[in-house]
Amino acid sequence: MNRLLTILFCLLLLSAKTIAQSAASPDGFQGLVLSETTLDDLKKALGNPDTDKTDNLDVSKISKWLDPKHKEKIFRKLGYKNRDFSKIELSFLDDKLVMIDLTFKKGYAAEKISNIFAARFALLGGPASLPDEPGQYPIAFIATHFPPYYSLVGISEKTFLYVNCISGGGGSSPGIVERTRQISRTLQKK
Repeated sequence: MNRLLTILFCLLLLSAKTIAQSAASPDGFQGLVLSETTLDDLKKALGNPDTDKTDNLDVSKISKWLDPKHKEKIFRKLGYKNRDFSKIELSFLDDKLVMIDLTFKKGYAAEKISNIFAARFALLGGPASLPDEPGQYPIAFIATHFPPYYSLVGISEKTFLYVNCISGGGGSSPGIVERTRQISRTLQKK
């Protein structure tokens, strides 16, 4: 019996370590790190992309915090598909990863987004809009009702995070995450 418990405990530890290593961080995804990963690193990690194009960055409201060059068609965007995401788009500038754009296939609980990215998130909407000063959180408020679609913003030392959520028609439930964008602060306006 003790041997069985020891084996189960070891398997539990191994599973926890594997899950922790594969979890996203504010600055990366599946071992790819913003401002560090190169195109060669990406192809070694994920193989050849399903799509490869040059375009501008779709950064939504975070655009007010970024250098205007994010509007230029100078970013190499590589797209991948897998079982967890309907779209994974990785954008590069000067051979460095500058944005990770994930569109989820299955809903992930919006209230648990901090567990994935290990960052604090603030709700946008109602009385809180994105401040003009890059890297500042909006005014904090407690939502009593969620609109059908809303956004969250998170900030880390190296990354801006922008999350699109669906509340399922509004109500008191925060709903699910539809899309996340991790944007390198190397693109922050000066």
